[in-house]
Amino acid sequence: MKTAIITGGNKGLGLAQTQKFLAEGYTVYVVARTDANVANLGGAVHFVQHDLSDWQDVGFLDDIHKQAGGVDVLVNNAGVHLKKPVWDVAPDELDHVLNLNVKALFLSCGRFVELQRDKGGAIVNISSMGGLMALPSAAAYVTAKTSVIGVTRSVAVDAAPFGIRCNAVCPGFIDTDMTRAVLAKDPARRDKIEGRIPSHTFGTPGDVADAVYYLASPQAGYVNGVALPVDGGYSIGF
Repeated sequence: MKTAIITGGNKGLGLAQTQKFLAEGYTVYVVARTDANVANLGGAVHFVQHDLSDWQDVGFLDDIHKQAGGVDVLVNNAGVHLKKPVWDVAPDELDHVLNLNVKALFLSCGRFVELQRDKGGAIVNISSMGGLMALPSAAAYVTAKTSVIGVTRSVAVDAAPFGIRCNAVCPGFIDTDMTRAVLAKDPARRDKIEGRIPSHTFGTPGDVADAVYYLASPQAGYVNGVALPVDGGYSIGF
């Protein structure tokens, strides 16, 4: 049975990813601050409590690797958003966004490669369409998610000799509870967003999970260093 680690795999897009890998027969280690939703999943799922904002501590990877005897897939999904223009972002807010979205991911990639360099594996990093294009009033978030793509490409090059691939998924507007709650307050904005998407529909968490699973799977064995948009065509400027 193959093993996957999914950070932030207990809710939102991460929960859908956990469900997808479980359905495909993986043992899944969910790394998160709380075990919300994990107990209800059933199957071969394990909860590992860890706050990734403590970005220098990637010892959880060593613990899981030792317990599982190896890890086939690492999904760096955990992240945080900040809705502010550049002039309103305080230094501590910038640190928080970069620590979780970039630094924790960066060090986790590095440690995974060290642990799996004799066995191979796959890393999938969750970026955003904000890593591909500017979003209004999200300067720190866009900076972080753009950096995720840079890390992905660098790891893809450096880890390839060890049989380790690294790719990124860039979700667009996805129909989640949080998205619905935010846009319910601004129906004009929702209409504008849907008007730009060629299909005029939002994606689902399952759409993102399917892309993550594909990039982690043998079917993507010759795919390395890509940033795959899952946005219904939003980022192509339709």
